[in-house]
Amino acid sequence: MFSSAARVHRGLDGLRRRGLMTGMTRLLPALLLCASVASAYAGLDTEGLPPGAAAVVGFDLTTFRASKVGQATLRLADLKAKNLETSEKFRRQLGIDTEKDLREVAVAVYPGPDGKVQDKQGAVVLIRGRFDPARIDAFGQANGVPVRTVGKHQAWEGSAFVEKLTGEKPKESAAEAYVVAHSPGLLLVATTDFLETAVAAADRGGRPQLIPAEAAGRFDAAPNSWLYVYGDARKMKGFKEDSGAEELVVILGEQGADLRLDTAAQFVTPEKAATTRKQLMGLQALAGIGLANDDGKSPEEKADMALLADLVQKIRIGGEGRLVTLALDFPADKAVAAIVKAVEKSQQAPAKKK
Repeated sequence: MFSSAARVHRGLDGLRRRGLMTGMTRLLPALLLCASVASAYAGLDTEGLPPGAAAVVGFDLTTFRASKVGQATLRLADLKAKNLETSEKFRRQLGIDTEKDLREVAVAVYPGPDGKVQDKQGAVVLIRGRFDPARIDAFGQANGVPVRTVGKHQAWEGSAFVEKLTGEKPKESAAEAYVVAHSPGLLLVATTDFLETAVAAADRGGRPQLIPAEAAGRFDAAPNSWLYVYGDARKMKGFKEDSGAEELVVILGEQGADLRLDTAAQFVTPEKAATTRKQLMGLQALAGIGLANDDGKSPEEKADMALLADLVQKIRIGGEGRLVTLALDFPADKAVAAIVKAVEKSQQAPAKKK
């Protein structure tokens, strides 16, 4: 399970290496950072994405911002300062109010001509919310950002666009991507080789069958979640038909008072799935034993180990046939406290070194 999940992760990580985050390396994190509160949205919206994706990731900004974990994360002092700085740039230059106008991000990764995702794969990002396309296009034009015409839309070179917006230069290794203010409800970003396909799909609308029914059913059953991931390992480079998982689903969100993680992997054979279930159960048992031994630990270390032990015990491993599932319900208040503590420690670490 983990080896195949790693393949899916490597495929998604190609987004960073390739430069879909070229111009968007800093723009997308800023959008995630400034998630707004609007009407609740459930599931993963694939409307406007081109068909044939190998992996799809959805981040529901609205639900995340309204959750306990989201509220606590965005209140952290360092993050809040960055949020305010970015919000001002978006409001002043693009007319985007990040407290009201952003709703959801969907990322899709596509295989190459050989049917496999390579390091240089096509990728598309759809950012849903409320935008002023004329103002965004005017910003690109006023700042001399290189532009292409795709159908009836202006596509702005991503690296230059973000540099003018944030003042930060992109990395030299960044490849080309383009930003398109597609409509009042959609901002589109695509790698150069997928730009025309992405714009045409957004123009056409509709919801392509990017996700199998079983995975879509899992997404629909988790309406209060904010992270949705689907990956088809069979479309990843290096996939072997006699080993590992074929498909992977990950869902993260809050259900009631709990932070909830659900994962499901479909394996190539029932035997591979049964072996993986046994291995996961063995690792869970060993982790529990290790965390129970807190001899010689400080009170703070003992508290941390107790929290981890509680988390490990709550993991539920299941599935049948070719399916392996792993689920975890953990009190959201405890998760919030752990996040705050981890951030505080990371901020204190540099001071201790001086």
